[in-house]
Amino acid sequence: MIAFGHTAVGVIVGSAAYSYLGHGDLTTGLIVTGATGVAFHYLMDAVPHGHFFKMDKFKKYVIPVIVFDLSLPIALILGITYLKTGLSEKLFYIMFGIGSSQLPDVVDGLAFAGIIKARSLLKAEMNFHGGLHWHNEGDEGLLLGLRDIWQVLTIFIALFLVVFS
Repeated sequence: MIAFGHTAVGVIVGSAAYSYLGHGDLTTGLIVTGATGVAFHYLMDAVPHGHFFKMDKFKKYVIPVIVFDLSLPIALILGITYLKTGLSEKLFYIMFGIGSSQLPDVVDGLAFAGIIKARSLLKAEMNFHGGLHWHNEGDEGLLLGLRDIWQVLTIFIALFLVVFS
């Protein structure tokens, strides 16, 4: 899933968690939001989806992806949420939803780039995470296509929740 798609999933998770758990114990709510965000990351990765490029081009395109697919959408979503709600519980729920939904790819990206070492638990997570992309075996990954309409719809739902709720 593209990073903006995972950001959108995080917004949906954070918004839903805020609706059901907000105004209660914030710590418990954020822990539940974080765990749910990670779980939904893995669930969405199991659904066939395309990417902007195949993994053999990772090092060539990683900087534009970090800027335009990861950072810019997060800043946009959090900026809109902040303008609408201020420094609120809802903002924290959405931040935790986004952060946890991005966490598996961020950790794997750091390991793939050689910044952190993939040993024991991290190696097991990377194998599990990679196995969820059963439709993207090796460097034969799928590129974005018509099948990815669900990623676009997820982004629109997240934007709707931020702007209109």
